[in-house]
Amino acid sequence: MSKIKGGKRLFTIITAVAALAIASGVTIFIYHKREPSSPSKPTNYEIYSKNQYSSFNKSVLSSDYRAVGSWTGRLILPPKEQRQNDRVLFEVRNADVTHQNLVGKIVNLQWSKTQQSQEFVAAATRDVRFTKETEDSQKQGNLHPDRLNNLPKVGPLESLAGARPLDDVFVLLKDPVVSTQNDRTTLSINQQPVQISGDIYTLVTIVKAVGSDRFIVRHFNKISKQFGGTQDIIRIPQVIADREGISRSTNKEIQKSPLNNQGWYIYGIKDVSGTFVAQAIAPRAILQVKPEEVRLGLKSGLTYINRQNWQNTTAQKGTAKTVLLDPAATAKNDAVSRWREGDRTLVIHCFGGIGGKKPEPALLGVVTGHFAYGIATVFREDLSNELRFDIEYRQIYAHNPDGIVAGTQAWSSYMGDLQRGWLGVRPVSDAIVKFDAVTEDYDFDGIRLSPLAEFTKQLDIMTARYRVGDGTGAALVTPATSCVQDANQALFLTLKPTFRTSNGSIVGLHLRKTKIYSFDTYSNLKKRN
Repeated sequence: MSKIKGGKRLFTIITAVAALAIASGVTIFIYHKREPSSPSKPTNYEIYSKNQYSSFNKSVLSSDYRAVGSWTGRLILPPKEQRQNDRVLFEVRNADVTHQNLVGKIVNLQWSKTQQSQEFVAAATRDVRFTKETEDSQKQGNLHPDRLNNLPKVGPLESLAGARPLDDVFVLLKDPVVSTQNDRTTLSINQQPVQISGDIYTLVTIVKAVGSDRFIVRHFNKISKQFGGTQDIIRIPQVIADREGISRSTNKEIQKSPLNNQGWYIYGIKDVSGTFVAQAIAPRAILQVKPEEVRLGLKSGLTYINRQNWQNTTAQKGTAKTVLLDPAATAKNDAVSRWREGDRTLVIHCFGGIGGKKPEPALLGVVTGHFAYGIATVFREDLSNELRFDIEYRQIYAHNPDGIVAGTQAWSSYMGDLQRGWLGVRPVSDAIVKFDAVTEDYDFDGIRLSPLAEFTKQLDIMTARYRVGDGTGAALVTPATSCVQDANQALFLTLKPTFRTSNGSIVGLHLRKTKIYSFDTYSNLKKRN
């Protein structure tokens, strides 16, 4: 923790965050309003639900399969007559070691009574009543929270549980407090749940296919640091194509991917026979704190960001790379060694358009793309015993055909989900920014301030408001509301209290010590012609 007794240094810190956002968030936005079609289009979510496998079988963990988190499970929206203070139901899939008796049971989930939690709930709660715009959007095939329509005081847990019609939002809970009253167990939280895909995960390389969706895999041995562990057979189902005829991923010849040598983190569940069924996938190579390329010096870093980061994406289909940009280090090993376990960093996420034979519409040759912030934490992953990034996006995401829900999403869910993730079909760039002035907490003579915590709080409020369209039931993309606009609106709300106490003085920016990891993926799982 940095300790500072004055106020001007804080201004430098906060304004630096704004500069990073402005530099990275320049987006061309074109709005094209479509008239609702008749009859209504089906949502992709309806199509995907025909292929959904989510039945619960308690997984036996082992040296090869680990729980995604200490507490994971399925959100269930209670009946209207049982609504109570933004409380929902939670089917426990994984629990910590002292509460294994709760696995498979349905408990209450609510916010803690702390002032911070209750202020968040108040800021994110809305009465919900669908407008004609929402109804028109439904006719266009977008998914909206029907079960929340005409409900008063819908809070952030209800808006998450009710975002889809089939109670199939799966989440990870952070540090819930367990209590029991009248034989009813309640989990109380003070952080927004993280959307996930799968209850357990493993680290494997794929050896060969043995059928349409069964593959022989070899598990990672963390002692030898090789894929010389036990051999197993898992299922990687072929997903259903969306209404445009596009499959978000393919299992065809996945063993021939250039990323297979470094292995895959695969997330999923066990079926009734005990076979592991994949629901999401993440290439190990791009999550390691082990860059493929290191560039030193400010000029080299700016050249990469401005000219090379999105260069020749079509020619790089099916590949991924990581690049470390360090303007201050004089040696590559020194640059890499500065990334340490426990580091919390800012993520700046952008994706491009779907190309190939079935491209997205591009008005005047421009697609809207997408922008988001997130948090990446460096941690030591248990199966490999190596440092890797745990990326959680704060997705300010409009209502859409796929059932992608605004909120905190794990990388493996938002990017890697086999059915609705973007890993297989879009070019994506994630910049992970390590800037101590932004990511560390501060102590002003006993008053602690965390710029990153304040920013994530504002993002969490914005994502909750998006889930209910600020009460209209629809968060729609318009010239005034969009992912980049409202993500940076959250940034402005973070800055605003600081500006009020600064007496109008502005301190110059010094970004020369900012270190950036760039993750670029180019339709890793599916090569589109």
